[in-house]
Amino acid sequence: MTLNLNLVIFAVLLVLFIGLALCLLIHADRQRRRNLARLRRIRSEVEIYGVKLGRTKLDKHASKSLSGRVQRHLAQTNLKVSVAELLVQISLGVLGLYSILVLLLGISPFFAIPVAVGIPVATVALFIKIAKARYRNAFTEQLPEALDIFARGLRAGRPVSDSLGIVVNTAKGAIHREFSRCYDEICMGTTLPKTLARLETRIPTAEVSFFSVATSLQSETGGNLIETMEGLAGQLRERRKLRKKARALSSEARASAVILAALPFAVTFAIALLNGAYLEPLYADPRGRMMAMVAVTSIVLGVLMMIRMGKLDV
Repeated sequence: MTLNLNLVIFAVLLVLFIGLALCLLIHADRQRRRNLARLRRIRSEVEIYGVKLGRTKLDKHASKSLSGRVQRHLAQTNLKVSVAELLVQISLGVLGLYSILVLLLGISPFFAIPVAVGIPVATVALFIKIAKARYRNAFTEQLPEALDIFARGLRAGRPVSDSLGIVVNTAKGAIHREFSRCYDEICMGTTLPKTLARLETRIPTAEVSFFSVATSLQSETGGNLIETMEGLAGQLRERRKLRKKARALSSEARASAVILAALPFAVTFAIALLNGAYLEPLYADPRGRMMAMVAVTSIVLGVLMMIRMGKLDV
């Protein structure tokens, strides 16, 4: 009777998730068509009339929706995945994990639902966070050299758009992607301050903020933009050296955190190899499973605290 109830609950959840995935795909396809139509309309209006367009109601609604927020986070990474594909992968992960928890481990169906939903969502959120950090670090590492190229283009007498085009043609990776966006926006009629403000929104770092504010002020007040770019590139290099020095000084704390985090799992693995029956109450008895979950949670919290303590913001 219990097995039949579990199968019925699993079938109902499977149908619900399949329906949710189909609805998300349909919604993503409609959103994509709207964005493409809007992009064609903006291009035609900029090329024909050269008008300055404000923010539409569709933009405001998209930025507040779940898909809009997820898309905004994905735009800050180098991941080539759409919102619909990401949601489908999360749904498949939830279904697979729920099946394992209910059918193989024998956990209660109602208790397995939050666990099966929370773990894939948390994993994807952590993965996106790591991808965003790597993308920002890659952009920050290449920014001083890109500013030097930008300043050389300006010194040669090229306008701002052509100087950005030189950076796009010579750069690679994150710099190429972001400066290509800026170059395309300027070619479509967007002003330089607005373009750099969008760049700062996509990559909210101190270095990009320095570049955006300095360039916007110099373009509006008519100062020497070449000297500003060269001075900013030098300051960013010094900041990069200071960050590497701080990372080297905190390497001992980070190594200690890795050792302390790996020690409980290494001891558990060694005991499982030497005497597997010794750990049987941790997964055979409900009280042992609860204790194991509390122990793993405390270890994760301790690792997070050590990471935060060993992290230096420069």
